[in-house]
Amino acid sequence: MYRQGIIELLRRTFDGAAWHGPAVMETLRKVSSDQLGQRIGNSHSLIEIVEHMTAWRRFTIEKLRGNTTYDVNDAANYPRVEPNEESWTITLQQFEDSQTMLLEQLEQTNDSLLEQTVEGRNYSFYVLLHGIIHHDVYHLGQIVLLMKGQ
Repeated sequence: MYRQGIIELLRRTFDGAAWHGPAVMETLRKVSSDQLGQRIGNSHSLIEIVEHMTAWRRFTIEKLRGNTTYDVNDAANYPRVEPNEESWTITLQQFEDSQTMLLEQLEQTNDSLLEQTVEGRNYSFYVLLHGIIHHDVYHLGQIVLLMKGQ
């Protein structure tokens, strides 16, 4: 029951019909190549933020798969990516793939897992999954600001 609600929130936040406004992919599909390297002050670039979002989605997928040793290292957390159309195509595809893999993994997960603590952390899978949704929305706000800063 809870799992299906999380799946629905992940879909809405990612693909559309989100309560907060445009969904993540609705926004990312409007990014122009000249916005990819956009920064405000010494912030991360737009493409680096999407790479960061993908890294934490991979973390979530790996933890759901039972990979107790997986973690996000510094290089994956905010990788330096050349902001061009080729790298954007790859980044965006990897981000979309992470959504597919996350939803597929959740479909195979039992609701009882949501109550369990994530190995090496002090929170449950329920908190982690809601956290990944909040994480996407938080960074979506940054991306929108970066797009407007152009």
